[in-house]
Amino acid sequence: MIRPARVLKDYQESGALNALINFHAAIGPNAFVTKSGDLLAVLAVAGIDDECLDTADIEQITHRFQMALSVFNDKFRVYQYLLKRDQPNLPRRDYDNPVVQAAVRNRAEYLTHCSPPLHTIEIYWAVVYEGWRPRRSLKDQFRSWVMKPKASIKQMVSTDQTIESLKQQLELAEQLFMNRLSAFVIQLRDAVPVEILDTDHAYRFLRRLLNYTPYKAETVGLNYDRFVDFQACDSLLECHRDHLRLDNHFVQVLTLEEPPAQTFAHIFRSLEDIPASFIIASEWKRQNSWKIRQVIQSKRRHFHNMKTRVSAQAASGTDRPGDVLVDDGAVANVSDLGACLRELEVEGNYFGEFSVTVVLYDEERSKLRRSVAEVYKVFATHGAQLTEESYNLLNAWLAVIPGNSTYNVRRLWLLNTNYADLAFLFRPSAGALVNSHLGTEYLAVFETNQHTPYFFNLHHLDIGHLLALGMTGAGKSFLMNFLLTYLQKYDPLTFIFDLGGSYGPITQMFQGTYVPVGMESRSFSINPFCLPPTPENLHFLFSFVKLLIECGGGSLTSQDEGDLYEQIPNVYELEPDQRRLGTLAQILSRKLAQPLAKWVGDGQYGRLFDNVVDNLTLSRFQACDFEGMKNYPQVIEPLLFYVLHRASAAVTDPKLATTLKVFVIDEAWRFLQHPTTKAYVVEAMKTWRKRNAAMILATQSSDDLLKSETLRVIVESCPTQLFLANPGIDVAAYQELFHLNQIQAETISRLIPKRQILLKRPDMAKVLNLNVDRKGYWLYSNNPHDNEKKRSIFERHGIEKGLEILAKESLS
Repeated sequence: MIRPARVLKDYQESGALNALINFHAAIGPNAFVTKSGDLLAVLAVAGIDDECLDTADIEQITHRFQMALSVFNDKFRVYQYLLKRDQPNLPRRDYDNPVVQAAVRNRAEYLTHCSPPLHTIEIYWAVVYEGWRPRRSLKDQFRSWVMKPKASIKQMVSTDQTIESLKQQLELAEQLFMNRLSAFVIQLRDAVPVEILDTDHAYRFLRRLLNYTPYKAETVGLNYDRFVDFQACDSLLECHRDHLRLDNHFVQVLTLEEPPAQTFAHIFRSLEDIPASFIIASEWKRQNSWKIRQVIQSKRRHFHNMKTRVSAQAASGTDRPGDVLVDDGAVANVSDLGACLRELEVEGNYFGEFSVTVVLYDEERSKLRRSVAEVYKVFATHGAQLTEESYNLLNAWLAVIPGNSTYNVRRLWLLNTNYADLAFLFRPSAGALVNSHLGTEYLAVFETNQHTPYFFNLHHLDIGHLLALGMTGAGKSFLMNFLLTYLQKYDPLTFIFDLGGSYGPITQMFQGTYVPVGMESRSFSINPFCLPPTPENLHFLFSFVKLLIECGGGSLTSQDEGDLYEQIPNVYELEPDQRRLGTLAQILSRKLAQPLAKWVGDGQYGRLFDNVVDNLTLSRFQACDFEGMKNYPQVIEPLLFYVLHRASAAVTDPKLATTLKVFVIDEAWRFLQHPTTKAYVVEAMKTWRKRNAAMILATQSSDDLLKSETLRVIVESCPTQLFLANPGIDVAAYQELFHLNQIQAETISRLIPKRQILLKRPDMAKVLNLNVDRKGYWLYSNNPHDNEKKRSIFERHGIEKGLEILAKESLS
């Protein structure tokens, strides 16, 4: 039988959660005021990716934070938060191109349901200013009466005067608070990017501390400035003996009982690897050094007196000091306390009250218990001890909320140097959701070793050039097909120079034009004089014919170059069917015409450039395979020069200024062996940034690239570098050539082939994982057997249906 009194007891003991929350109202663009009269602001911390940083870099960043922390005195309380949660559905847009749409949708579905699941890791800081409170002590009131008697009387008898006085004090306090925060952010700007959040974004963060269900935490903004605590609490909290229940999530709270015996920069980096959703909060408040010195001196005297107890002296029966039993533990304590005084008075450091609270939550209790064990393991590795809260469970959970310092009963004394080592400054880089240069969605999503998504963009600032290096079999062609597929999000002009037919299938998928270039098999004819006689084209024709003469064994003096330049415009005075290379050879002097003999008429290579018609057309997605020309070194350079000029016309076309242009050169070292092509590529890397164009160079190894003698220019011009697996690299050489540190160079030698990539940019280096589902494999695969199978099925069933068929066949 249910007793009504029992039901009423639960109802009577329940209460409003917001009554336990201290923040109350937004009072400015960035600050809140709490119920106790404190000011609160929230900072978003981009965090530094430490995966490829060496120890010196990590220590330097930690030291910068330690120096910046001195901005806050004992009237400020600093909260730091490390938040990890399951990644919700990845943001993506819809695209008209069916291949791109299928690739984007399949990628998002795979990453959303992959195992282990992806997580997001974020860092926030909150600062509470406790230097202004409207309720003053009797001592403060008496001082006010003595210093300003008239103003005190007016405030006492006039409510309006009291309100106006409080308003002015609050505005001054807010101004001081914001000035300190700005100074703190400026000092950290070069080391750790930090942003002071406006009240709306800060409110969304506060909601995440109180609501673990994603749709509750993220979808509701700040409706009005008052009663922020009431607006933030949308979840039901239940208190049990050994856990809390927030809506459907089980919650466990752990607090730091004993700090590590010794600390070093980023000591708890392993917390990122815990496979659970959690909120780790630290609280720090600097203490007055004079008061701390008094406490230390008091304890030193206590332990000094405890060294030789009265009972020990009486038992010894002697007054000689050497015969008295000394308490070595008390001696050690005196020495340790002396070291604390040295830190204060000699080293210039200071102490503060410090606490760490770990809040873990999950909808499955068994998974939550395993996560608790993992957290214990991480802390115990460094000698730290945790307490799993039970009786103090609610207090510990409430103490995580900024401003709720009253509920925190687990504080320790800690030096500022140790606090800096325990600070949350590092997290895996997540890339950027928006390409800031193009103003569009990110290019593609990779996975990190910490199982977080990385939103990759081709551009670094406004430069889109990219260099990809890897040994044979490392997955270079697969990666290039992956990137080219997602580059079609931006509907770019795409030009590919290929050796070996690697890009035929992807060209077919995007309905582009694939042109095999060879002496015997050609689907086009070339006539350089089909180009309009613009100054740029006339200059090109001069350089082009000069190159043919030099390849034919001739050499030009300054006078010869002048004669050649004067004769080229004369060709355009003839009828269109007479404008060809053979006609130019007839009007040139014998000295210049003789080296051109092999390039015109019935000469050895006359079929290449001496034609009436030029039907070489470049489509929006164009691939040229020069595999058939590798045995003709004299021919490939002028042919490359001509095709490059035709492609360059689209790059420099003012009508296409806002259209992205992407130029891919595979097996780049072979193309860069030719001086003309090398000069063209180097010039393109220097100037194409202004044309909204990007050059992507891919080659098998840096040793091959060294043969082109342009490595230094390429490295300087390509801010984005992708290194694929290469266990045989010369670590020292890579460090020098690509400006890598020891860790980055050694990481390249340990990468997993056909899966991992080291992304290197001027501001970071990160190991990325390219894992795909079965549909993704068939979309980007590039071996002859798979290509033939894809071509056949795509022709019969289309892209969407074809991918489903291929994925099902691979399962069987």
